[in-house]
Amino acid sequence: MSADALRYHFLAERLNEVVFHLDRQGHFTFLSPAWTSLTGVSVESALGQSLMQGVHPEDQKDVQRLLESIAARVQASFRLEVRLLTSRGTQWVELAAFSSPTGQGELLGTLTDITERRQLQARLQQADRMATLGMLVPGFAHEMNNPLAFMAANLDYLLTSMGPASAAGAPASEVAAWREAVEEIIEGSERLRRTLGHLRGFRPEPGQGPVDVNLLLDTVGQLVSSVLRSRGRLVRDHGARSLVPGGGGSLRQALLNLVLHAVLSLPDDGEDPEAHEVRLVTRDDGQGRVVIEVHDTGPGLAPELLPHVFEPLFPEGGGHASGPALSVSRDIVRELGGDIEVTSSRGRGTTFRVTLPGVS
Repeated sequence: MSADALRYHFLAERLNEVVFHLDRQGHFTFLSPAWTSLTGVSVESALGQSLMQGVHPEDQKDVQRLLESIAARVQASFRLEVRLLTSRGTQWVELAAFSSPTGQGELLGTLTDITERRQLQARLQQADRMATLGMLVPGFAHEMNNPLAFMAANLDYLLTSMGPASAAGAPASEVAAWREAVEEIIEGSERLRRTLGHLRGFRPEPGQGPVDVNLLLDTVGQLVSSVLRSRGRLVRDHGARSLVPGGGGSLRQALLNLVLHAVLSLPDDGEDPEAHEVRLVTRDDGQGRVVIEVHDTGPGLAPELLPHVFEPLFPEGGGHASGPALSVSRDIVRELGGDIEVTSSRGRGTTFRVTLPGVS
């Protein structure tokens, strides 16, 4: 082996990126040791195999097209983000390929692991969608209130008209059935009106306060009720009326994130929802501060995850929600002059504890 080749191999073997050579048929003739770190497969077993064999089926067409364009000398190189099938599952990599200077139709290239970057992009996109939703929901709720208002007016008219209808000879049983149906519709529209009222206040608005945390938690409980129904029950363990300073909209968002995290930690098998619960606790700590606790009876978090719960890229696992929601809750609580902590035991659930300065 020449001195230049030795230098090349020495460098390739010490890079974090996978360096590879392909023959004219697209089979590996050289792989750097980073291949094993990326895929969990030994270099020896991969040599002679086709690159396309490890590419995700949905990405193979694009890779094949670009490889053929290099072979036909239409272009000399390309870069493409693709999914690679490995022993650890699907990994996102940046595939860079270059025509070999030997002119024999061979290819040189690198594979760079970009899985974490792709996950970050996906979570940031989700956060952006949630932020956009937070801006749209209040307007949507406002628009919905208008048709609800005239629906309620017409329903009231129907109810008042049933008395004359009965007096005019309509069967009493039919009038009673009409009245029951209309009253059920009125009850449903009133529940919808209250829910829309909660949504209109979803967008954080600074400068509001003081805020009654018990009422705030009641609102949050109504917002998650449809998600919780198949998973467990909501238990309220509120202390005396507790007031805290700060924006009600911001604190509502922080608490909603925590409660929704607790709800989604419960199993959704539908077998026995009464076996699990989310418990919302408020109390005075005796030092002028208000404590809010969100307990769940989910599977709990592994000890090694606890230090990272409030990081924007908190990893998925254990049925818990991930992404920036918990990080947002932490930032809001801190902005309001409070603290937040989490405790958890495997198999016994998780507790988020928020402490805020009280208002006398």
